[in-house]
Amino acid sequence: MSIDPAFIFVAIIAGPLAWLAIRDHKKLRTSRTSLLDDCLPLFDRPELTHGGDSFPAIRGTIANRRVDVRLISDTMTIRRLPQLWLQVTALDRLPDIAGVAVLVRPSGYEFYSLTAGFEHVMDTPPSFPREVLVRGENPRADFTLKKLTAPMAAILSDPTVKEIAVTRQGLRIIRQAGEGRRGEYLLLRQAVFDGAAVSAAALQSTLDEIDTLRRAATLSQENTYA
Repeated sequence: MSIDPAFIFVAIIAGPLAWLAIRDHKKLRTSRTSLLDDCLPLFDRPELTHGGDSFPAIRGTIANRRVDVRLISDTMTIRRLPQLWLQVTALDRLPDIAGVAVLVRPSGYEFYSLTAGFEHVMDTPPSFPREVLVRGENPRADFTLKKLTAPMAAILSDPTVKEIAVTRQGLRIIRQAGEGRRGEYLLLRQAVFDGAAVSAAALQSTLDEIDTLRRAATLSQENTYA
């Protein structure tokens, strides 16, 4: 039985291409593992882990506070390139508040978002961006939002911010760390993020913003209306 020359030609071309694709994929995954390395010195005894997609996460303490930092690859975006989100969570318990979360430019596909978990829908303060969803844990969250409006508005003025959440279990800010390279995504469906390494200064700045939110959330009612 003779072999179709066209089949031989395709095999000759496809073989090296497949090898290159596998090599580049391994290289891509390896490059992801170090994206949070600059942040490690901020932690006391950090626990560094990597997900199935090789993106890193760090858990540990910073200034005696439990902090969780992770990178989230989001390929669920509609009509947009993949997004890489930096999620910073300070596990400070605030048992006396009703939680509030603000999601910027909601699409309904934000699998990482806390906002959708709250049922109390609130009016958007005038100082917030127009395309936001503001929700709270219950009607008492209206009071929490009143205390948080000014610092949240300042943080939301940064267009990279995607979500702010202040809850009983902790505080979280999610912001863009990178956007997928167009060519690799359109041709190979690979999420390649240029310049996505997170600096220690960037993490510290986000933690400072979280500190501002925590102080505002714990203000007494008298101070809020003063």
